Parts: sequence; C-alpha cells; structure tokens
Amino acid sequence: MIIISIHIFPQELTEYIRLMESLNDTVNHIKNINQFKILTTLNLNETLIKHDDSVSGIINSFRTTNQNSKFGYDELITYDENFLGVNEHRNHTIDMSATGDSIIFLDSDMHFNADILAHHENAVSVLSCKHDHYIITPNTVRLWDSTWDCLVHDTFKSKSHTFYKTIDCDKLKTHNFGNVKLIPLNTFKWGGGWFNCIDANLLKKIKIPKSFRGYGPDDTFIMQCCKIMKSKNYDVQQYLLKNMVVCESPSPIKNEPKLRRDIPNFRDESNKHFHLEVNKFSKKL
Repeated sequence: MIIISIHIFPQELTEYIRLMESLNDTVNHIKNINQFKILTTLNLNETLIKHDDSVSGIINSFRTTNQNSKFGYDELITYDENFLGVNEHRNHTIDMSATGDSIIFLDSDMHFNADILAHHENAVSVLSCKHDHYIITPNTVRLWDSTWDCLVHDTFKSKSHTFYKTIDCDKLKTHNFGNVKLIPLNTFKWGGGWFNCIDANLLKKIKIPKSFRGYGPDDTFIMQCCKIMKSKNYDVQQYLLKNMVVCESPSPIKNEPKLRRDIPNFRDESNKHFHLEVNKFSKKL
C-alpha cells in the first residue's frame, strides 16, 4: 500500500480542494488504484484556530472533497489540543501504516504532473525488492540555497535562488522534461511534504520525535538519521525521479479562519531538541 498523507488547517482548504482534484487526475496513469490510500486530517484544534461561523462550512467542504476522491481514504477531523500540527499527523500516519507500506507526505500547496503516482508506483515495485529502506524524491525547481541543487532539475540550475517565488505552476506540471529515470543519490535531501515516497519501515524505525511538537525539522531529522544508519551499514538509499518536477504554489490561497497570533514558534522549539534526538537515535542503533 502507498499511503498519501495530508494534513491541513482550515485556511488551507482551497489549496486542499485543488490538490485532491490533481490527485484524481493521476488515476488513469496508475496500474492499481487499490494500492493507494489517502490519509487526511483537518486540524481544528481551538488552541490554534480562531473558530467562527465558517468552520461548519469548511468541515462540509472537506468531507465533500474527500467523498469526490477516486482513491480510498480515511479522514480525521480533530479538535485534540495535543494535535498541534503536521508532525502529529505524520506520526499518526506512521503508526497506521503496515509493514511493507510506503508513505507519501504531501503538502496542500504542491503542484505535480499527472504521471507522478505511476512513477512512484513503479519505483516502489523495483526498490522494495532491491533495498531494505528507500526514499524516492522528484526533481524540483531552484530553491533557497545550493544545498538543494542535488534535487534541482538541470533546466533550473542556472536560475536564481528566488526563482521558486515566480514559477508558473500550471505550466510546469504539464511540461515534458524527458523520460523519467530512477537515479541513486549519494546524499539524503528532501522537503517534508514535497511528494517524496518513503519506505514505511524506515519511518517506523526512526519516527518523528514527540519533542518536535506541531511543526519542525522532521525532514532534516530523518535525513540525519538516514546518514547515521548508512554509516553503520544499514541498507538505506535515496533515489531521484529524474525529469519528474514538482513545485509549491508561490502564493498559496489562504481561507478564514486564520491561526491564532499567540501560538508558539513550533520550529524554534523543536530545533532546541534536534541534536539530543539525533544522539538518542544513534545510540539506539
């Protein structure tokens, strides 16, 4: 099973509807729709969200969007005060996954070609027989700094590091960049919800630390743990889906109600625990 894991707050509803319509466009390209399942959460934690009269409409739209999905799905609408963000949802997905599953963490503002799930489907079929643990990552446009260049498609490597702010996502996702190939990488690098497909057993082994509450460096943490595992001769390998390019909306559409202004800076709080959690993981191996 390939689980597509999506977490949204109410203000992300419009992007979520577009995302789910884009996922429906992938169906005619895949071999077996029963090998896919969407696990989706609408987070209504009242310590984070300003509730008003629009919330009931958002819930109805969320449910209707899911009902229109061509994929099987499990939906969660949560008011849990301990469910602070995407990290809790991703750990929930990891817990719900089975041995042999793969997990795609997907942000609501992502844009992608309709062929992408078919290529993930084929890649999982190949790599699950070849490696104990694997990560499959698409190409990107030029991003924040040169550390991301290992993922950047050749077309965009001469662009500035601010190019992603002006990208035409609709044009990009329909452009043919060439035959898609699986290319092994000599490093570990990816963005958390950028349509990466990760072996569920690897995620079960690493997990996202509970100290990373809400939102934080879950992708960087998992990358660092993969490096440690590889240094200790674990069979873990990242592959690039070369010529399959994804991007995020330069200006995502935000709905009401908005996040409260007095919520903690979850990333800063998580960063305080980063090195301790990496050391704890390393000692467990």
